Amino acid sequence: MHTLSGVISHSGATSRFAIKWLSVIVLALGASSAGYAATSPGGHKKVYLLRGLTNVLSPGIDQLADELPKRGIDATVANHAFSDTLAEEAIQECKSGRVSSIVLVGHSLGARAAVSMAEQLQKAGLRVALIVTIDPVVKSVVPNNVHLLKNFYLSSGVGTTVERDGRFRGIVQNVDMGRTEFGHVSLTTAPSVQKQIMRDILSANSSCR
Repeated sequence: MHTLSGVISHSGATSRFAIKWLSVIVLALGASSAGYAATSPGGHKKVYLLRGLTNVLSPGIDQLADELPKRGIDATVANHAFSDTLAEEAIQECKSGRVSSIVLVGHSLGARAAVSMAEQLQKAGLRVALIVTIDPVVKSVVPNNVHLLKNFYLSSGVGTTVERDGRFRGIVQNVDMGRTEFGHVSLTTAPSVQKQIMRDILSANSSCR
């Protein structure tokens, strides 16, 4: 049986052929390792993005949905009316180990839906790494299974704060955007808000179990 060094030494043509196939093998092994790392249990963050009343009045939510996959983060975007179904999915994904960390982002009625999802996860004994609410129009109380809630709202408009319950031990930050050129819809696309949400999502890593 020929050794690999013997095959390479036969001729220049054979040498080039062997080197070519060695390169293919190395690349294949590298691709296989990278794929395993990306899907390995315990290292997968999932972001659920919830629009408001209609699917056209939360443009910043769609902007995040476009950007997050570019950062290697799995994201699902839907109307707030589907929050119960998404909560069931999140519970199964976390319990199965396919997802290790959960982030919820919602605008307007989607903000209340995000808190509702967290409440359902709490009943299942699971935790939420981060909730981001943008100008919620319904008063909400964040459950105590949430590590961090950040609320961007316009006190000069229809937006409201998010409160904590008596047992809450995480962090709640209500950020009043004050009187700006942004409104209830355009606040979702405000560059400063988009940048901060992206930073918070990237740094969120609390386990859902």
